[in-house]
Amino acid sequence: MNKNKKGLRIIAGLIFLISLTALTSAVGLAAPAEKPVTSKEWAEKLGLDWGPKYWPTKPVRGGIFNTAAPLYIGLMNPNHWPVNDWVSMGYFYERLIITDGKYRPTVPWLVVSWKYLDDVTVVMKLRQGIQFHDGTIFNAEGLKYQMDWVRDPKNGAWNRAFLEPLDSIEVIDPYTVKWHFKRPWATFLAVVAGATGNAISAKALKADVALRDSKRLAGPMEREKKNVAEAEKEAAAATGDAAEKAKAKLEMVRKKLTTLEEEYKKTAALVDGAKELDNNPVGTGQYMLDEASPGNYLKLKRNPNWWFAKFTGRDMPYFDGIKVSVIPDPSVRLANLRAGKLQSMNVEPSMYPMIKKDPNLKHYVSPAPHQVGLRFNLKEGPCKDIRVRRAISHALDRKALIAGVTFGLGRPATSIFPIDHWSHNPNLKPVSYDPSLSRKLLAQAGYKNGLPIKGYMLNTDISITLAEAIKNMLTKVGITWNVEILDSAASSQKMRKLDYDFAQGGWNWIHDPDLIATGLYHPDGGFNFGRSHNEKAITLIEDGRKEVGFDKRAKIYMELEKVIYDNYEDAFLWYPMSITVHQKNVQGWNHEMYLKNREAHYYTHPLWFKGGKP
Repeated sequence: MNKNKKGLRIIAGLIFLISLTALTSAVGLAAPAEKPVTSKEWAEKLGLDWGPKYWPTKPVRGGIFNTAAPLYIGLMNPNHWPVNDWVSMGYFYERLIITDGKYRPTVPWLVVSWKYLDDVTVVMKLRQGIQFHDGTIFNAEGLKYQMDWVRDPKNGAWNRAFLEPLDSIEVIDPYTVKWHFKRPWATFLAVVAGATGNAISAKALKADVALRDSKRLAGPMEREKKNVAEAEKEAAAATGDAAEKAKAKLEMVRKKLTTLEEEYKKTAALVDGAKELDNNPVGTGQYMLDEASPGNYLKLKRNPNWWFAKFTGRDMPYFDGIKVSVIPDPSVRLANLRAGKLQSMNVEPSMYPMIKKDPNLKHYVSPAPHQVGLRFNLKEGPCKDIRVRRAISHALDRKALIAGVTFGLGRPATSIFPIDHWSHNPNLKPVSYDPSLSRKLLAQAGYKNGLPIKGYMLNTDISITLAEAIKNMLTKVGITWNVEILDSAASSQKMRKLDYDFAQGGWNWIHDPDLIATGLYHPDGGFNFGRSHNEKAITLIEDGRKEVGFDKRAKIYMELEKVIYDNYEDAFLWYPMSITVHQKNVQGWNHEMYLKNREAHYYTHPLWFKGGKP
């Protein structure tokens, strides 16, 4: 009897717990909170350090950091185009996840954690205590609104297609969302670790929509007011049967005006004091907009409520503000740096010899997530023959090109992904420089007496220099490359029409492998236009889109690299290096730690001035 009673009590308890869980879900109450991760635990897991190993002296607050960009930032809503300066955009906005030292989206930033319940469902917990620049709180409702805003065609988000696999976002509690996908979505984490994952104040987004709607409604509303006034005159003057018709018309236009006024009234509360996001960014980042002069400069001021400073207990960021001057000419930028008017800039490879021995400057050379190469037209023309593609590729002396074009600041390329990328195939070697083999292959392909081919390159200094060097190398094996130097618009037309044999290629910002793989080698890719149709490659690309596991995806893309490599789909030349230069009094750049953790280090270790002054 006692055992039965005990069993009944256990069952009753289970029923109560199940009922409580159901009730909690039904009314939207938060589930019991997980133990929050401390900043120390978070940093140790990522291998981040702020101690003497990072920098021997303590950071100092103060000063305005002056830097420069070749173009004005553009629109300051990261979902609208054009954005010309993503570095400056990163001062205002922060992403849900950031990438690690291998360019993988693994570092929780505005989110605490994420968990795949299955291939099409992810539960994501948001970090609490994060405040936008307008004082509103980062939470689940705001994140859902933002993603739905991006997906709405009327908002004109350039990155809307990135969210096409998303079916819906469900708010579980104030700081938990559940993502529902239409199908397995391998690039999901990369998307929210990219531009689309930049958190924007929902209040600012709603106000931006209201501003647009109010402008859209203002014209029709004024027209309808005039229509009502005219209809009232007609109704007052009409008699007999005409009076009834005039009255009906008056009622109709009044009803239309009332509808417009009611719709306009709904936007009025949000419009009051609102500013367009394209010119007034509202994110969670280290800095807030102070002043903008399009085409001239951008001034930023320190965010005193930056969540990461509170999370770590450090008085970050250290600069009082940042000024980004627009200086298109790199030589003028360098002159300003040497004169002390700028404290930092990125340097072109051709200028590296000029600054590397300057005692007043500190320079840092880093592998960039880019790839330099040229593409073949595999659909038509002589390069349809793999022997011709091999002949061209083996005629190129990659070491000489790196030395002559980039002053040695590059790593010989093997295939699609840079050497330090998580999808790179380490078993591949750069195509050998072998002019005799090139001549032999050309003869086998029926071009013993020489081969003319056509192509184009962009009208940038480095592309023009590269074009001349390649042209000379091809001439030595009997290939005449008739290359045109074109602007981006004209080259795009050539690319779309497949009006080339061998032309400008490569890819910048290689983070998630699907972007470049699909872009260049899939029939639906935005830069393919039918020039490549490798069945093995297409199958691997589609497999990579569905596989959510990093290790399995990496194997797929390593195999894809080999398939592309073996078929000589492109002539891969080098993976470039980037050069950053600082004035000597700029403190806090630990290059070794940066190379190890990349974005995770960059965003967690702001710079400062020695003595707190420029």
